[in-house]
Amino acid sequence: MRQALILFALPLLVAQAPAVEAAGIRGDAAAVAAAERLLESVGGRQAWRARNFTVEERGFMRSGEVAQLRISRDLQRGARRIENVTPTSTTVEWVAPEGGWTMSKGAVTPMPATELAAELQGLKQEPYSIYHRLARNDEALRVELREQNSMLMVFDRDERVLCWFQLDPRGGLVGWGNFYDGRINQHYYGPLGDMGDANLPKWGAASNGSFRFEYVSARLTDEPVAEPSRTPPAGN
Repeated sequence: MRQALILFALPLLVAQAPAVEAAGIRGDAAAVAAAERLLESVGGRQAWRARNFTVEERGFMRSGEVAQLRISRDLQRGARRIENVTPTSTTVEWVAPEGGWTMSKGAVTPMPATELAAELQGLKQEPYSIYHRLARNDEALRVELREQNSMLMVFDRDERVLCWFQLDPRGGLVGWGNFYDGRINQHYYGPLGDMGDANLPKWGAASNGSFRFEYVSARLTDEPVAEPSRTPPAGN
């Protein structure tokens, strides 16, 4: 049903209501207030002003394997480091504006330019990047409530849709989605839980069944995220 609502709400690229300045974020008073409540619910402004967001999670893959994931995002630079460990393999991925690569089974593969561009754009649309920009009162963002206040749309300065958040009747987070690779990329969330420096959903699932995950811990610091070593650990 939520998926149908999203499809019905498109196209979403054109502003429909006059925007006003409020707390640095553009949008009407109700939408800005909803964004502020969302930010507070996931840990608050002070926490999400940090540069480095590192999370550990369990990923339940379509293959049936369970992956232990450690993901660090440099919310200021727009870079990401992923360490993905399963019972059969270890994969390390690095994405940054200067380039990206993947290391698996001891081999390092440079990321093609088109794939890198898609990954970098995807980083800008993730909820963590949006929380960081909301926390820093980024006036390039515009927010808008739709679907009887159950959907908070987030637009960039050029009116491009960054993402949307599904909200319950009290404004609580129940889902998130964006456009990725020409398709709707929709996730639904369980209740928020204290994961350390942030409140994150206890579980999440992609609407197409491709991925399910559980957050384990979260840290927010001001340290930059460093590129990992390209030398594989012994035995990998």
